[in-house]
Amino acid sequence: MNKRIPLFIAVILLINIPGDVYTCTVAVISGEATPDGRPLLWKNRDSSHRDNAVQYYHGPKYKFIGIINSGDTAQVWMGVNEAGLAIMNSESKDLEGSEYDDEGYLMKYVLGHFATVEEFQEYLESTNVEGRAVTSNFGVIDAQGRAGFFETGNHTYTFFDANTAPHGFLTRANYAETGDGEGYGYYRCGRATELLEQTAKKKAITHKYILQQVARDIQTEEVSPYPFESIAIDTIPTSATVNRHRTVSAAVFHGAKPGENPLRVAMWCILGEPIAGVATPFWVASGGVGEAVEDSENGAKLNRAIQDIESQMYPNSNETTLIFPRKVAQNLNANLVLENLILEATWHFLENRDFNQPDRKKLQKFQEVTQQAVFLNLTR
Repeated sequence: MNKRIPLFIAVILLINIPGDVYTCTVAVISGEATPDGRPLLWKNRDSSHRDNAVQYYHGPKYKFIGIINSGDTAQVWMGVNEAGLAIMNSESKDLEGSEYDDEGYLMKYVLGHFATVEEFQEYLESTNVEGRAVTSNFGVIDAQGRAGFFETGNHTYTFFDANTAPHGFLTRANYAETGDGEGYGYYRCGRATELLEQTAKKKAITHKYILQQVARDIQTEEVSPYPFESIAIDTIPTSATVNRHRTVSAAVFHGAKPGENPLRVAMWCILGEPIAGVATPFWVASGGVGEAVEDSENGAKLNRAIQDIESQMYPNSNETTLIFPRKVAQNLNANLVLENLILEATWHFLENRDFNQPDRKKLQKFQEVTQQAVFLNLTR
């Protein structure tokens, strides 16, 4: 498993795989597929921008939180606002149009201006003629029960409704159902679909399941490291896995049911590669994100700690996609203990929480305590 890739194969791979694209794996899950009836939105963000942070915004109409590239507050790559509208994307250049790369600007605009999926759709309608510099699958959920993907080109879009989808969920990678067939990421999308379908049939998809079983998956088309207890292989290539060597952050948005206060919506974030980090919750009602995850001169503190763990899992600098599954297993054994404690503590914290009168200080304190616990665990 440690043999080098022959040079001619490496050249072919480099020619055929875009070098600086935003290759993400994403899903929209309706309340029909979850035990609590709340929708979910998930994104593993793959990018060449490794330094990520969490940012709080006071938008023109709505406050919101989102994941950004450190040093760039003009774009948001996934986020949620105080009205309960959450949005993320996966780039799909197989869609109509030749202009792209405005996805981050568009999502920031949407979060600051719109409350519902319907309002976002009206915006797309209004910009069809003039055009948009995007070719992307935008996944959305809102507090009215709507959930789905807008496959969006420069002048056209098509909506796919998760509420009427088989088993109540939709997945995408870097191609569109309405695309021209030139996309990629088919295995990643298929693998995520396989993992979600098993649980969707039982109406049992949870944010915990996505974080721990889907976002961190490193099975390839040829090799499975599972169960970790019987690992008999040294390395696994992560160029096409769900959790990739290029995955720089992940988020799962735990939405609200119709009639619930949308301030209850939580963003669960891993500020780095999922297998190396621990998820922590965020709420717009907290009024902030916390010192460990917000951007600074040297980036976000928690992001740097997770990157240090990542470097231990990819020890071969000449073959940067090869991961050591034994190291992954060792790390997860420690991290999941803490993550499960945070998930349980959050459930108890929210059980009797009144979001009609949110206690901003308590929400801030909870965010900060969980982030500090993760930081100390990763730097132990």
